Amino acid sequence: MGISKANLAPLGTTLSTWMEPPWASTNCLAMVSPSPTPPVARERDASALKNRSKTRSKSSEEIPVPLSATFANRADPRFILAFSIPTNSKGMKILCREPVSVWNGSYSHPLGVPYDEQDSMLFFDNVLVPWDRVFMLYESGPLLRDFAAGINFTEWANLCRIHERMKLMTAVATMIAEAIGVLEYREVAAKVGEMTMYTQMWHHAMEGVEHGAHMGEGGVMALGSMAGMNIYFAQTSARMVQLLREVSGSGLIMQPSENDLANPELRPYLDRYMRGKSVDAEYKSRLYRLAHDLAVSSSGMRQEVYEYWHGGDPNRNRINLLRGYDQSDIRARIEELVSRPLPHGESGV
Repeated sequence: MGISKANLAPLGTTLSTWMEPPWASTNCLAMVSPSPTPPVARERDASALKNRSKTRSKSSEEIPVPLSATFANRADPRFILAFSIPTNSKGMKILCREPVSVWNGSYSHPLGVPYDEQDSMLFFDNVLVPWDRVFMLYESGPLLRDFAAGINFTEWANLCRIHERMKLMTAVATMIAEAIGVLEYREVAAKVGEMTMYTQMWHHAMEGVEHGAHMGEGGVMALGSMAGMNIYFAQTSARMVQLLREVSGSGLIMQPSENDLANPELRPYLDRYMRGKSVDAEYKSRLYRLAHDLAVSSSGMRQEVYEYWHGGDPNRNRINLLRGYDQSDIRARIEELVSRPLPHGESGV
């Protein structure tokens, strides 16, 4: 519809976008020709124009581009933007990475082949974002208020996903230790026990989140605080992967493939020399293939990088956690304690 030029103050007309559930509705302020250009280059009557790059998975006909926690706290309102857009929008280019699992087969790559989650970089070159696709623009207040009120139930699915991953790694480590006859060794049992501890701690934390559930403002149910949980898993996940490697040993590197198991010339040697303790070569090799996809393969390492950065920069998250952590009560007690001479014996020692 063309470009309309006018001299306006930063606060122009008010826009409102309704979303479901109701807590996600937004009120935005329209501003003509903002500067600097990123991430919103300029506005048209029908839309907002965008110049930017973004990492996102190419998995549907429409891609959501949410507001990051960093941008939500920016003082400059021109960095506040969240929207959804069709993947075939004019001016948008998508760069996909190569697959992390390139081998076909069943048990050779039980996780990498069927569950390879594609990653991609989105390039926005003057892409027209229709107003009915804009969720938030220039004003992050509604979103920040919802977070402050504890509207966090969307994170529950991620907590469940993490718990399943921890249970999977712990179970695989236990089964491999049994298959090669080392679970009774003190140092091996201690490593698997450490993995069990992390899994149980996460389970207890989830129970605490459920126990803290409450009715928030506006009648919306909210879970208890999840502060620090993503930070905890970002560092715990790497430790669990390392423990799985240590329990499994060098067998992670060399295991027969499905083609090897089906080779009549090789099979007698595999059955004799590559079997486990009371388990055959098929069971042991397939179990190790699963561990390989968790702790060694390109798919497993991609997943580990994802787990570390999924919740954002862990260092930034730790700093934000510290800044928001209420220590007023214990600080007052300590200050009261050190405000007078400390108790001591009659001897003065």
